[in-house]
Amino acid sequence: MSLAKVCLTYRLEFITPVHVGAGTGGRGFLDKYLYRERDYNRKKDYPVIPGSTIKGRLRAAITALVRARVYGPEEVCRETGDCSCLVCLIFGQKGNRRGHLYFEDARPGDSEIERLVSVRSGVAIDRYRRVARDNALYTVETVGGRNVVFQGQVWGWVPEEKQQKVVAALKDAFAFNYALGFGKSRGLGWFRVQVVEEECEK
Repeated sequence: MSLAKVCLTYRLEFITPVHVGAGTGGRGFLDKYLYRERDYNRKKDYPVIPGSTIKGRLRAAITALVRARVYGPEEVCRETGDCSCLVCLIFGQKGNRRGHLYFEDARPGDSEIERLVSVRSGVAIDRYRRVARDNALYTVETVGGRNVVFQGQVWGWVPEEKQQKVVAALKDAFAFNYALGFGKSRGLGWFRVQVVEEECEK
């Protein structure tokens, strides 16, 4: 089986501030902290969007497209150990069978991104009573705003006969998404995306 290289660079241009958290509580007075990566050269932490977050959003989108038979009935998952549908090929299967592609963290293009970090407060709403809940004030750390760009790559090796279909599915999945992170319904994390297929050395 001959393999072909897939390398996509994606740029998320945010329209509103975004919060992508670490999934764990931080020390201090905030309820939700940004996911950060350490820059040992500058001895600073700066916000990044984990590759696992990007991977999860793309998997949900491609799964929906495959179930709708956008790429043909042969790409519907058989949920067997030898399944080679788009979802299993790109993302892997249960039982620790890895996918063929790597999803890198998306890093900010602005080297001084930490100056755009801010804190927002909000209050939880009771859905049934349609009023604010008692003692439900929260604080969330956000970064950026209009024209802030995070960039990352998706790359790997796939069977040559599936290369174009994999690239098309990933581009469709990126277009399928319009917001990211916590607070999407409150206007956080809305973005425009640009995906470019290119040669990359990995």
